[in-house]
Amino acid sequence: MIRAIPLLVGLGVLTTGALAEAKTYRWVNDQGVVVYSDQPPQVRPGDKERDALIAEALEISGTKKALETIPAQIRAQYDARQTPVRPEDKSRVIRILTDAFRPDVLYSAVRSAFRSNFDTQRMDVVMDKLRSPLFRRIAALELAASEPGARQDLERFAMGLQSDIPPPARVALVLRHEAVMRSADLQIEMAIIASQAVSRSLEPVLTPAQRPTGREIDAVERKLRSQQDPLTRAALVRWLYTYRALTSEELGTYVEFGESDAGRWFAATQRKGLLDAMRAAMDTAARHMASAFPAKR
Repeated sequence: MIRAIPLLVGLGVLTTGALAEAKTYRWVNDQGVVVYSDQPPQVRPGDKERDALIAEALEISGTKKALETIPAQIRAQYDARQTPVRPEDKSRVIRILTDAFRPDVLYSAVRSAFRSNFDTQRMDVVMDKLRSPLFRRIAALELAASEPGARQDLERFAMGLQSDIPPPARVALVLRHEAVMRSADLQIEMAIIASQAVSRSLEPVLTPAQRPTGREIDAVERKLRSQQDPLTRAALVRWLYTYRALTSEELGTYVEFGESDAGRWFAATQRKGLLDAMRAAMDTAARHMASAFPAKR
């Protein structure tokens, strides 16, 4: 089992003279708020076991690995803007965005979401499934399908579906899976937050004439939301590709777990934690940009 993640994430030592030495403790509480105190966080009985289960679940499910791709998504959003920024300013902007959206920061926020919404009985059910050989195999399939090298293979698979149509029962299973996972919705929400993060971060660097207007920002969000249907279709193809090595019985077992109370709880908490983490990172990036660059008039 993965070791428990300690609640204490930072420790500062303040020297108050030759007579005394005081410690300042810094940690993230269950609501995701950074707390400073001269007293260490109180670890309640069972917290270590809870944190160990959360860490193991996020590791086995692939959530921790998925967070590593987010900085690249933010960079892609920035590069797509083609904003008139000086090279030296561009480097600073990228550093600030990359630091705000670090995987370890996002992971900490997702972990906090599970702490604040922890349910022992549901987590017991989740862990029982995640530790099983079938679910570990499925996690490996999902990880392999997300690797950059799998993109061309996925494209060939998608083209082959035109002549090799999957059985209706198989399509029905991936439809049920997407209804629970809502991966297309999540992709849109994350893209909107990433776009907003870049817009807010660039405000101090751009002149008022260069900054996007409220109408332009709304237009970007509408355009992203209009991609719901094609993204859903792409998600279904991706699920068919990812789980192609599973029998219908195996895939059905996985889908049924996702539709269960414990499965829905895990997916919803995971989703909330990720979106909360993205929004918090956006606010952090905006604050650091405002400090790094005096606003242009």
